[in-house]
Amino acid sequence: MLGQRFLVLAAAVALGFPTAVRADDSVELFAGAQGDYSNFVYLGATAALPGSTIGRGFALRGIVNTGGYNYPSDTLGPVKAHFTGGELDAMYQISSPTFWSDFGAGVSASNTSLSPFDPSNRRHGAQTELRLDLDGGSSGGPWRTDWFGYYGTRLYDYGARLGITHAISPDWRLGAEVYTEGDPTYHLNQIGPYAAVQLSHRSELQVSGGFSWESGFNPRNYVRASFYQKL
Repeated sequence: MLGQRFLVLAAAVALGFPTAVRADDSVELFAGAQGDYSNFVYLGATAALPGSTIGRGFALRGIVNTGGYNYPSDTLGPVKAHFTGGELDAMYQISSPTFWSDFGAGVSASNTSLSPFDPSNRRHGAQTELRLDLDGGSSGGPWRTDWFGYYGTRLYDYGARLGITHAISPDWRLGAEVYTEGDPTYHLNQIGPYAAVQLSHRSELQVSGGFSWESGFNPRNYVRASFYQKL
């Protein structure tokens, strides 16, 4: 079960799609939180380069994150992990009234501390890798599809999310999402409903929750919240 404090935090900030709605703006902020086997938050911004706008042309995207998780070790007993990290990506963005997508490549860096120290955990200490990113969406009538994915070339880690929603009012969308992530040492899947509300023509909040399965653990519930704001 997730703690009440994290549920409040997750409902207020965001892990999600920074490309939720497109407009001719130059800066987009996003933030997020998620809780299941690993609890974490992050904050980021996308800035269009000169001659481009958010959704069209070249941009830079930066993200910082922090979180933690616990796992059992046959030799050490329970191990507690805490991580911090960041990513800087060069992006190329395309969009039309019914389609948008970002293609990116950049450097992802993280530092993970373990208590007690576990030399078999391949993520311990400082890690840096080239990461490839893809996200976007499409809409037609009341239906909308959003997608997000990444792949790390050193740790061979990956993640992919697909969401489908249906508009029930000018401001609200309801639907479902699936998510998968992993690396050579673990695999995780999530599935659940999610809702999105447009707070203004420049901001949106998304909330999702459902079931999560990770290799080596019993199934758990998950909660995810996302928020973005154009400037």
